[in-house]
Amino acid sequence: MRYLLVISFIIISIGCSKSPYSSLQKSDADKLCIAKFKPLFTSILYNTKIDVVGKHLSGLLLFKTMPDSSIRVVFTNEMGAKLFDFEYRNSGFKSLYCISQLNKKIVIRQLKEDIGYLIMDAINFSSASVKQNNNQLYFEFANKKTKTYYITDDNCLKLLRIENVSKNKKKIVIDLGDYKSGMPDSVNIAHQLFQFNISLKQIDR
Repeated sequence: MRYLLVISFIIISIGCSKSPYSSLQKSDADKLCIAKFKPLFTSILYNTKIDVVGKHLSGLLLFKTMPDSSIRVVFTNEMGAKLFDFEYRNSGFKSLYCISQLNKKIVIRQLKEDIGYLIMDAINFSSASVKQNNNQLYFEFANKKTKTYYITDDNCLKLLRIENVSKNKKKIVIDLGDYKSGMPDSVNIAHQLFQFNISLKQIDR
């Protein structure tokens, strides 16, 4: 009997737990302000570490804008061997190459989404709704299953982080360092529901 009471209490507590987004208030800030943070670059190179479900990979991640305005994202190890090669074109995506250890649908899809959040792929900026809390602005983009928040300071001068949310629970948190050459100097992508982390540090060239 006592065991059932404890279980019931846990279930009720979980069900009644407060969403971290419940205190957000509507803001009249310009919703198009967030568009200025869309990365504009020719070629950016990062030192990169990826930890996914017990596997650790490190190397160099190249972001390159092609003459046709598509974006190529290529990850190589320290010896120059290609680990994956992705293309973002007109809101579409193609995996041009991926090593067998990563070539799983769920991994490819998650890498696509993570990088897509960073380069602001396929975002309709006019669809944003703007909220605020603790001197920060939350630019919300919603679809049927998730919401993605691009979070800035209260004057929309600095993009601080990106959060992807499902049922008011954080799925992904992306912390961003100062911008340099049109992209964040440092990036840390942390998945909250399973082991999948990506850290990037821009290389001066």
